[in-house]
Amino acid sequence: MVATQALAEMAQQLLRIEGVDPLAMPRYLELQLRVPLDLGNDVRHAAGTAVEQICKRVREVREHEKALRPGAVFSYFAGSSHAEGCRPTEPRHVFDGYSSTGKPVWSDFVTMAIERKDPLIDRLLAGEEIVITRVTMGRVLRTQQLAEFGGNSPVFKILGQVDAGLFKVLGAAGKCAFSFQLLRGTTLEGRVRLRLHAVGAVDPMDLADPALMQILSRFQRRLDTEAMRLQGQSQQGEVDEESFVLPLLNDLARQLQSRTRNAGRRTMHGLERSEEGQRPTSRAYPDAGEANDDAILWDLDQGTVVVLGGKGRVHVFTPQGRHVTSVTMQGAAIDRRRHQGRWRLAEPEERGEFRIQIKRLVAAGQDQPQEEPPAVAAPGGVAPGGAAPGGAEPTPPA
Repeated sequence: MVATQALAEMAQQLLRIEGVDPLAMPRYLELQLRVPLDLGNDVRHAAGTAVEQICKRVREVREHEKALRPGAVFSYFAGSSHAEGCRPTEPRHVFDGYSSTGKPVWSDFVTMAIERKDPLIDRLLAGEEIVITRVTMGRVLRTQQLAEFGGNSPVFKILGQVDAGLFKVLGAAGKCAFSFQLLRGTTLEGRVRLRLHAVGAVDPMDLADPALMQILSRFQRRLDTEAMRLQGQSQQGEVDEESFVLPLLNDLARQLQSRTRNAGRRTMHGLERSEEGQRPTSRAYPDAGEANDDAILWDLDQGTVVVLGGKGRVHVFTPQGRHVTSVTMQGAAIDRRRHQGRWRLAEPEERGEFRIQIKRLVAAGQDQPQEEPPAVAAPGGVAPGGAAPGGAEPTPPA
C-alpha cells in the first residue's frame, strides 16, 4: 500500500506539472510491474522501470489532452481548438453551435435567455443571485454545419452541453457564463471516455463559489462510471449516445441551479450579521508564511491547501499559492472535517511546494488575498459571510 501510494502521488504531481486539466486526470495508470525477490540491483532496476512507465503514460495523457484547449471548442474549419475564434472573448458568451463552415458561434447568455423567454430571466435582470441553465444536445449544435465541414475532432465529440450563468468571479465586478460540455472520446486504452469540458472566457478556478468546482469534479467522477456503462451497452448493440447522456446533463443543470437556491436561503438577519466583525482575509498570506507543519492541511474534495491560523482563522489556497477564501471556524468544526477524512495533514512534498509558491508570490508582491465580505464565527462553526472550505455550505445563523 505504501509503494502504491507513493507511485500514485508521483503520477499526480507529474500530471499537475505537465498542466493537465484537473477534470482530465485519469482514474488510474496501467503499469507492468516486476517485483524481484532477489534484492540488490534488481530492486533499483524494477523501480526505475516503473518510474519510466509512469513518465511515459503522463506524456501520453498530456498529448491526448492537447486536442482540448481550456475554455475553447474545436473548429472544424481550422481543424484545431487553438485557432482564432475557438474561445469566447466576452465573459458572458456561451457556445451557440457551428456555422455552415464549421466555425464556432458565440452568443451572449443573457440575450439568449431573454429571446427564449426563460421563466427566471426577470429575476436575473432584477439583480437576484440566481443561476439560469439550459441543456442543448450535440445534434442541435451541429444543425447549420455543412457536410464538408462536419468531420470529427481528432479525439472528442460533443454529445451535449449545459449553458449556465451568471456566476460571480473572484476579484472582478462582472459576472460570467459557461457552456459545460459533455464530450465523448476514448481512453488511451481504447475504451469509451466521457469528459466534462468547461467552455468560457473565465477560468472556473476563478469563480467566487468554490463549491462549483466541487460539483464539476464530482460530476466528472460520475461520468467515469457512466462511461463504463455506455461501453457495455455499445458492445451489445447500437446506442443513441445523446439520449444516454441527456439525463446526466439535466442532473448537472439541476445541481448548478440548486447552489443558487441554497445560497439564497440566508435571512436578512443573517446578512446583517455578516456585515459585523473583522474579516480574516488580511491574515491569509501572513498566516500561510508562519504556519508550522501541523497547520498545513490538504482538502481531499477540493484539492486545495487549508492553512490554520490563530483565533479560529482558516485560509484556503490553491496548491500554487493563490488565495481562494478565508473564514472563521470553531475548533470542533475543524476537528470534524479531519475526523471525517475530508482534511488530512499535507504531505512533506505538498507542504514544501506550497511554501515555495507562497514565498514566490510574496517576493513578487502578488500576495494580495481575494476580497470577501466581513465574516464572524457562526454557531455552526463557519463564518456567515464566507464559504466553507471544501465546498461545504456555511451554516446559516439562527
